[in-house]
Amino acid sequence: MQADTAKIENALSTQVSLLIKSAIFSTIVIIMLFIISWKMTLFTLGVMLPGMATGPIYGRTMKRLSKQISDGKAESSAIAEEAFSNIRTVKAFATEDRECNNYAIKNDYIFSKAREAAMCYGVFNFVM
Repeated sequence: MQADTAKIENALSTQVSLLIKSAIFSTIVIIMLFIISWKMTLFTLGVMLPGMATGPIYGRTMKRLSKQISDGKAESSAIAEEAFSNIRTVKAFATEDRECNNYAIKNDYIFSKAREAAMCYGVFNFVM
């Protein structure tokens, strides 16, 4: 609940002001570029369009990957918490190796998703 409230607070305070500032800045820059050279401005806008088109795709991909990473972390934390809270039972029934393997599998999943997110970030920055 607290994390959701923090996300909403961040979106309303920081992101809205950043959007307004960026829109005003972009408009002023485009006007100035048209005053200096309309040909160069059209060329620049033509180069920027692929980046503007890939931005939403990148955003959706990173949102999906972030959710998968968060879910994986929650599952691995649940496995670890359950194993630690029932440590006597785990050792008594000799399931310590199984719990360690389950935790390792979840960590590998998180690592693969984080690597996928890093690759998306790198490709997007290369395109930009």
